[in-house]
Formats: sequence, structure tokens, C-alpha cells
Amino acid sequence: MKAALFLAATLSALALDFPMSLAVAPDGRVLALSAGVKASVSVVNGPELSLPDAWLGLTFAPDGKTIYVGGGARGVVYELNYAQGELKLAREMKAGDFTGDVAVSPDGRLIYAADLFANTVVVINPQSGRVIDRFKTGRRPYRILCHPDGRSYFVSSWADAAVYQYNAVNGEEIGRIRVGSHASDMMLSSYNPEPEGGQQAANVKYRLFVAAANTNEVFVVAIGGNKSMNLAETIHIAPAPLSPLGMSPSALAISADQMHLYVACSDADAVASVDVSDVRAVVEGFLPTGAYPAALRASGDRVWVANARANTVEALGDTFKPVTAAPEPQISPAEHVIYVVRDNQPEALMRAVAGLAPDYTVKLGWRPNFNIADPANTPYAGYLWTNALAAGITVRNYGVFVRNGQAIDPAAKSFTKPDASAFAEDLKQFEASGMMPRLILIQITNDDAMALLKSAVLKSRFAANTEIVVGDLRRVEALLGLRPMTRKD
Repeated sequence: MKAALFLAATLSALALDFPMSLAVAPDGRVLALSAGVKASVSVVNGPELSLPDAWLGLTFAPDGKTIYVGGGARGVVYELNYAQGELKLAREMKAGDFTGDVAVSPDGRLIYAADLFANTVVVINPQSGRVIDRFKTGRRPYRILCHPDGRSYFVSSWADAAVYQYNAVNGEEIGRIRVGSHASDMMLSSYNPEPEGGQQAANVKYRLFVAAANTNEVFVVAIGGNKSMNLAETIHIAPAPLSPLGMSPSALAISADQMHLYVACSDADAVASVDVSDVRAVVEGFLPTGAYPAALRASGDRVWVANARANTVEALGDTFKPVTAAPEPQISPAEHVIYVVRDNQPEALMRAVAGLAPDYTVKLGWRPNFNIADPANTPYAGYLWTNALAAGITVRNYGVFVRNGQAIDPAAKSFTKPDASAFAEDLKQFEASGMMPRLILIQITNDDAMALLKSAVLKSRFAANTEIVVGDLRRVEALLGLRPMTRKD
């Protein structure tokens, strides 16, 4: 463990900025891709190569001497030369508008790059460096994974809760399978456990493990010799069957013997160790990590993790820890709750109204022109107002989750006003009728407006049975008697 801590400290010294991807070189060295403002590729105990921009894609070509990196908003694929731990930028190949993941065909003759917002996989000839095809995919292609025979490839769709399989020659869809919300990382295994009775499942050649970051599940898809796709198992990655959403399984690695699957539980700051040696997987426990583990790679008998928020890369230890939900606040219900949201930055705003920020927000929310209403940004368990309405609670909203004066969530349009200025006038109507919504959301960004709100409520007939809560979603849920929407510990 001392060695792991040393390596983590070494990579931190290289100024990692939101590491999102890992790759293992043929010589066993670990490379990390930083996808923050200071984009770079770093080698453990080695050099760092700065890049103009980068995001998710990081992969070696079969020769082990060439690395391909997705260039994010620069819309390119970088080609890097790698030798004896040294990195050198060879060229940039134009790919699209926003380049996410990158994969290389098993024979090394083609590069596949995800043009994230164009819902397209771009095919590049690495010899010429030119785009030779563009194939449509599901919405927001996250991970590209080539079939070992090179004749097809899989794409996980961040927005469609699905995995698609495409013909590598013409991009024709071969099949698709529905999995969980925010399908993200994928891992293919050729090991297929033999069922009881000794009869192997007919025609199953591979198991495809798919992490669904908006769930507590990893989905196991049986891939047949005829390219069929069938759901074989759902692995529940949580401390208990009824644990609230929020484990956020978003990255995967598999041991060299293919008997153990490792799952990055991003919002739990842990990696789940799963025994997949038998027909039914068994979660063995949780290994502690730094803040927000976002990438995993196995190298020899070690598993490496990139912690995006902690800006570290380290080898996992072998000490399991329990992952338990924080105790619920013991609070008497309130007749009226006024929930004040002070922050309007994407990640903080999603946490305030949805319990946890989806992985889409975490991984893209800091970038310019981020669209918080993107179809891939659906929250784990709905918004606070959708859960309140489902429980029969009346709601009014003043400026929370609003853009250009309109509610971003269509379900909130009927009870949303553009900003907090309308509350004072509405309060007079509530006074006259003697009725006020049980849940009121208000966006307030300055102390003077906050003082005016408190003063108005204290003078109203509702003062005795109204509680004003600033930025504490868990307290709001408790006061309204709502079940916690997600983990928040």
C-alpha cells in the first residue's frame, strides 16, 4: 500500500486535472488521461504531455508503440508515439466536433472515434489520417468496444440506456439491447462459466459487462456466435437490495483470469469487487478510493483507479470497507417548506434539485455551452418536484432550474415562474385564500433577497408552520416525508 500511495503522490505532482481514462502499456506502465482544463497524458513515474484539449478516449494500437487520444472540443484524434515510457505527439487527425471515446480495430487498420453530440462514430484510416466513413449511432455514444473478430463493434449510448452493435464495414446496426440508464463503460470477457448440470448456454461466446451510471447495476449481456445479444444477468452493486440510487457504477476492469470484475462506484468513492467466476455474480465487498473514481484498469495482479475529483491515480488496496447510507434526519414534518437554492452552477444545481449530479454533468458540466437539459443528463431518481408531485404534494417554483424564463424540465412548466420577484405578490394571494403550496422552490443568489424572503414569511399567517431550508435537500425530503431520492453520504 505504501507503493500505491507513493505512485498516487507522484501523479498528483504531475498536476492531474480530472483524470478520466487509464491505459496500460505493453511494458506494464500505467498512463492517465486528464480531461480537465489542463488536458494531458501522464505516465506513472514518468513524463507528462500537455494537450490542447481531451476528454475520454485513450487507447493503445496493437503494436503497443502508438497511442490514440480523443481530443474533446478540439474535434480531433491525437496520435502519440510511445517508447520506453516517453510520449511524443505525432499528429492530429480531424474527426468531428467533439471527440469522445476512441477505439482501434483488432488488426490496427482502422480507428473508431465517437463524435459525441453528432451521435456518430467516425472511422479514420490511420495511414492517411483521414476520415473514411461516418456511421450513425444511438444518442450520445459513450464507449466504443470492438468485437474480437474485428467485424463489428459495440457502442454504449449514454442517452438511450442501450448498447448497440454495428457492422464494422458499413455501420449497419446488427442489434441492440436495453440496459440501464446512462450506459457507460463496457468490458468484454471470453470466460463463460458452466451452468449446473454441465450444459453451456447455447452459442454464447462472450459476456459483455455494461455499467449503467444512473442505476446501482451492472448488466451482463451474452454475446452469441451469431452476434446475438441477450441479457444474462443484472448485478446489483449496492450494500443492500433496497439501497437508494447513487452508487453510480461508471467504469469497469476485469482481472487477468477474468474471474473478478471491478466496478467504479463513483459517488460512493469506492470500487466494488465482484466474483464473476460462476453463473451468478457475487459482490465481495468495496475497496476505498479517492473522490469520484472514474476509470479502472487491471495490470498484472494490481488494479489501478483514477480518481477524477481527487486528481490522483493509485493502485487499489485489499482492505474492504462497508458502504452504508447516512442516517436519515429525525425531523417532524412541516406543513410548508420553502427551499432556497443559492447556486446555479450545473453540478451544484443538479445536486440541489436531484440529490446527485448525473455522471453526464460531472464529466461535462464545467465545459462551455454545457446543456443541462441534454437527453443524457436525466437525474438518477427524478427531480425534487416530480417526487413531490407523485406523493400528492403541491408545488410552486420561482426561478429554480429555469433558462430564458422557462422551466427546463417540461414537467415543471405549469407551476414555474421566471424568478423570485413573483413570490411577494403570490404570497399576498396565499394570505387571502389561506392556502399555500406545501413545497416552494426559490432561486436566490444574494443576501439582501434572502433577508426580504425571511421577513415576508415571518410576517405572514404561515410563519408558525413554515420552514425555510437553504440548500439542504435531505432536510427538505425529511420535512415533506419523501423517501431519499439518492445516496447523499
